[in-house]
Amino acid sequence: MIKYVAPVLTALRSEQEVDVESCLRLYGHLIKNEIDGIAVFGTSGEFPHLPVSEKKKLIKAAAPVIKGHAEFIVGTGSMNVDDTVEMSRFAFENGADTVIVVGPYYYGLSDDSIFEYFSKVASHLKGNIYLYNFPDRTSYSINAQTVLRLVRKYPNIVGIKDTITNMSNTVDIIKLVKPEFPEFQVFHAYDNCFAYTVLAGGNGAVGILPNIAPKLFSNWAKAAREKDFDTLSAIQKKVDIMMDILWFHSPFLATVKAVLVQQGIFAEDTMTFPFLKFPEEKKAELSNFMKQFEA
Repeated sequence: MIKYVAPVLTALRSEQEVDVESCLRLYGHLIKNEIDGIAVFGTSGEFPHLPVSEKKKLIKAAAPVIKGHAEFIVGTGSMNVDDTVEMSRFAFENGADTVIVVGPYYYGLSDDSIFEYFSKVASHLKGNIYLYNFPDRTSYSINAQTVLRLVRKYPNIVGIKDTITNMSNTVDIIKLVKPEFPEFQVFHAYDNCFAYTVLAGGNGAVGILPNIAPKLFSNWAKAAREKDFDTLSAIQKKVDIMMDILWFHSPFLATVKAVLVQQGIFAEDTMTFPFLKFPEEKKAELSNFMKQFEA
């Protein structure tokens, strides 16, 4: 199935306290605009910087809003495999449909180490798991051969989010895994690669931009499902322009939060420490940039 998943930002009251009300407002907005899945505490959710207690508080609050309206996905990866398993179990117990797991970061890992890490996670969980490949953050890549080994052994590993700027690894996974496991879901992480992923035989994208223009991206997924190639191409051109927003400021999460405040969805654009807010002097430019994408 072709899907568009939004890895949602986390609204904050302070550097360490989640603004649950603003987060739920965002989830409702995405559901109203027919986004297929909502991933809480992915990279866009600043998960490495937040206390476990705050994460659990938001997971509990999110479940009644998302469950049954969109796929409820929770990011549970951490440096310690036992912590990953514990958080994954908590997510499933509190309504998650799927967990998305990034492997331990900082040290590079061999293919066998990657296999052992995800084997331990999968063997201790009963729910569905998406692998999360992000070599720029983990220092290693989950290649197609390792994905196939894992999927052959663990039927609860049901998909992967591939966060690599080019399409080569994603296509390798599609070519190697899909013939044997056609239901295995392959997503790219960059919004501008959604259509390419679908055309290559994948399932879509788990990208940040639906946070700020959800209807555009749900329409894109609809066009892909209906094989409406004129609309698919027209939206591709808009998304290619919208991608420029990610270079306004570092981290790009601050830029997207500033847009959500301008849209009246987030109460404030507080970031976890040591991230800095989007600069006040650039907010008018940001607002003008977004006007071209208004319905």
